[in-house]
Amino acid sequence: MESQLEMVSLLLLWLVSLVSCQGAKNFDWHAAYDFPSSTPFPDSMKCWTCVDGADDNYNCNRWAPDVWCPEGTRYCHTVHHMNEVGQSIKVWKKCAALDECSRENVGCSNTDIPGVKKCVSCCEGHICNYDVPTNETNAVFDRQTASSASYLRSTELLLVTVALSIVLRIL
Repeated sequence: MESQLEMVSLLLLWLVSLVSCQGAKNFDWHAAYDFPSSTPFPDSMKCWTCVDGADDNYNCNRWAPDVWCPEGTRYCHTVHHMNEVGQSIKVWKKCAALDECSRENVGCSNTDIPGVKKCVSCCEGHICNYDVPTNETNAVFDRQTASSASYLRSTELLLVTVALSIVLRIL
C-alpha cells in the first residue's frame, strides 16, 4: 500500500510539472503579474509604457507607470531607435489601437538621421511588450489567437484526465 501511495505521489508530481511546462515556452516571467479582482472595464490590460522615451529598454521598463490602458486600446506598441551596431538610442512604449499596429506600421527602416535605424512592433496581450524590436524577425505585429490558447487548455485537460484515470486504477 505504501509503494502505491509513493507511485501516486510521483505520478501527481509528474503531472503537475508536465502541465506547468506546457505554457513555459510562452511564459514571460517579467509579465507575470496577477490581475486584480477588479479592472476598469472588461478585457482591460496594461502595457510597459514610456511615452516620453527612454535611453534604453531597461530604463523604459524600470520607470514604466503601472496604469491600465484606455478603452479602445488592446495592443502594446513599441518603437526602438538604435545605431548601426544595435545599441539603443531611444525607446518608446505605449498602449495602442489597431490603426497604429497595422502591417504597414511595423517593421524596421532607416530614419532621416544617418546611421539610425527604427524598429516598430506591436503585440496583443497583458504587458506583452517587455522586449524591444531589433530586426525584421521581431519587429512584427504579434497577435494572440484563440485557437492556440484553446489547444493548450485542451491538452492540459487531456493530461489531467489521463493522470486521474491512472491514479484511480492504482487505487
